[in-house]
Amino acid sequence: MAIIKSGNFSFKEPPFKDGDVVEGGNYTQLIPYTEICKSVTKLTVNGGNFVNCKPQDGWILNGGNWCQAEFCTHDRPELIEKGLTPCVADCGHKSKDKIERDVDEPEYRKKAAEVKDIKSSITAEDLSIDKTVDTDGVTVQKFKVSEYEYKPSIVQKGMPWRGAK
Repeated sequence: MAIIKSGNFSFKEPPFKDGDVVEGGNYTQLIPYTEICKSVTKLTVNGGNFVNCKPQDGWILNGGNWCQAEFCTHDRPELIEKGLTPCVADCGHKSKDKIERDVDEPEYRKKAAEVKDIKSSITAEDLSIDKTVDTDGVTVQKFKVSEYEYKPSIVQKGMPWRGAK
């Protein structure tokens, strides 16, 4: 029996064995309701990040984050390399309206270069620079970008669902 207090086992099979006690760590999986550790029948979970994990029936669950979420590859493109299917251009994770946010100059210039790309959703109207003059007469620039926001869709919050998914 081991007490597991930490570790990052995201997107891979956790190293649990029968009798282990999990106090913490990250065990996030790509797809909602992914069964992990199918051969482990006796496990106690007191804490840890189990996003998209489906526990086995014999496990004792006292805590942990068991949220089920559909990740978006626009927001997390690195997940494509891990096996997540790329989202379509107008996926359901996309915000209804564009969101304006402040960016640094290098990001502003990168977005400005994207305006020329016909596949990009950024247009010249989505970019702005607010210029003000401070009390010392120095011009201060704030760079702004308006673009759609992509977020994962929450399928289920809270403790695990024990149904046949």
